[in-house]
Amino acid sequence: MVDHDFIQSLKRARTYGLGEFLEIIGELSQESTKKGVLDRKQKELITLGIALAKDCHRCIDIHTEAALQLGATETEMLQVRRVALYLQASPEQHQGDLWQAWSDSWREFSLSKGCMDRRCRELVGLGIALVQQDSHLINMHVKAAREFGATPEEIFEVMPIALLMDGAPALSQIPQLVHALEQHQPEALAA
Repeated sequence: MVDHDFIQSLKRARTYGLGEFLEIIGELSQESTKKGVLDRKQKELITLGIALAKDCHRCIDIHTEAALQLGATETEMLQVRRVALYLQASPEQHQGDLWQAWSDSWREFSLSKGCMDRRCRELVGLGIALVQQDSHLINMHVKAAREFGATPEEIFEVMPIALLMDGAPALSQIPQLVHALEQHQPEALAA
């Protein structure tokens, strides 16, 4: 289900020192530019969302240009900006009236028609949640992405993108991502 090289790299990371660990992070990050289950344009849109959330102006410029070169439209770029805006505005407390209002508003936005499909919007949100290290949002976006037809492979392809943009902090979110995927398998969603 998950790329064998990716798992092997993670196992090697446990046994090596810092230099080797950084080399492995670089190897994993290169996965973000390879052709995979997600096409390169989708990967650039996810990367752009993360860059916007991190407020990295150089990264925003680089990934805006790359997305446009891969055929992204201005409307798709606007959708990514909206996803980043929503995630930046999510309440830190994941309970209460403010959280419920935000959650309902996000769901309405996510369900709305737009130039980006709902699955891709959720994957952009997942990328941002991974670099924000927000387990609640990771779970929410994995669940919604699965509901909108994303495969576990597509969901896991977001991780190397987060590694590219955030390095080791994003790596720490792998257990949460795996847990969310296990929780939201098709049989679990049907129950």
